[in-house]
Amino acid sequence: MKPLRLIAAASIVLLSCCANPSITNIDASKAATSASGKVYVARFEGNPDFVEEATDMFVLKLEQESGRSVIQGGSNRVEGADIIRGGNIVQTDQAIAIARKAGASLLILGKVTSHYTAGSLNGFTTVRLYNVASGQRIGTIHRPSGMLVAFSEHQCVMKSAERAAKATAESLK
Repeated sequence: MKPLRLIAAASIVLLSCCANPSITNIDASKAATSASGKVYVARFEGNPDFVEEATDMFVLKLEQESGRSVIQGGSNRVEGADIIRGGNIVQTDQAIAIARKAGASLLILGKVTSHYTAGSLNGFTTVRLYNVASGQRIGTIHRPSGMLVAFSEHQCVMKSAERAAKATAESLK
């Protein structure tokens, strides 16, 4: 009986080590003012190995889940070494101006990251939502991959982008 308890305890510890928080911080009253119209999604920033496909995955899932028209934008700035190393997201006022010019009512800026340590893989997507007319941040959504078993960081990042898009769509309903 003791080996069974040891295995159960080890399993619980292992699973708790894999836990990463999903965070949704959306101001519902601000989200309601941007609940219609086009959505502009700038190309995500972060690891260049993942940004293109993560942006594609996010846009596809957001269109599917929200039913809204989504404009997929390109990079909002020249990518220097700071971005390649996972630097900060583009300046908000510049991105809002680009989204406004594209005729969008909602701007989404995103960043993807991942890690591989001691046999543990995970991917993360964080998106910030902005009302284009007012320039106010509506909220932030962060999603880890949520995968207990994965074969690559890429797989984890794609899953986190999919989960972030679904959460974004739900927050806009």
